Amino acid sequence: MEDETVAEVACLLCEVHLRAAKVFTLIFVYEGREMETSTDSLEGFSFQVNWGGTRTEMLRVSPLRWSTTVVDQPSGSNILNLAQKGPGLASYGPITIEREIVSGDTEFQTWAGEVANETGVAFRRDVIITVLDSERNPAVVFQLRNCWPSSYEAISELSANATGVATEKLTLQYDWFIRTDM
Repeated sequence: MEDETVAEVACLLCEVHLRAAKVFTLIFVYEGREMETSTDSLEGFSFQVNWGGTRTEMLRVSPLRWSTTVVDQPSGSNILNLAQKGPGLASYGPITIEREIVSGDTEFQTWAGEVANETGVAFRRDVIITVLDSERNPAVVFQLRNCWPSSYEAISELSANATGVATEKLTLQYDWFIRTDM
């Protein structure tokens, strides 16, 4: 009887059945407590960007990326006198946020102008990108620290043949980001 139960569990976790299942939940035990984790895919088009302005709806957000430089470190104990590679400084790539142009809303331009004109206003802001689940509840939150606009595109390319809307873009620099799963 026990062997049948083990076989059923093994079958439930086999790759073929996991692929066939559209939605499933795994339960992990972490430090003595159960933590339920959903493996539902998050839709890439359901998100909000809280950047300090009044409108949080964006059309696009470019990917968040970071990389670590590689540093050659000489080793005196290495017989071949070869350098050992090690991690150096982390760097975070800029992101671009894009939204529809709305008459009377100049908040993107104002923020970019605070940097370009060095008005003395504290122009660094924390930006929060929230990915929403299928029920529009927060699922994953990315917090970007000390963001500031390094580039502003006031209007997208205009074309008589275009079918989209006119957009504006901000390219943001930031110090680092952290991900929080809800």
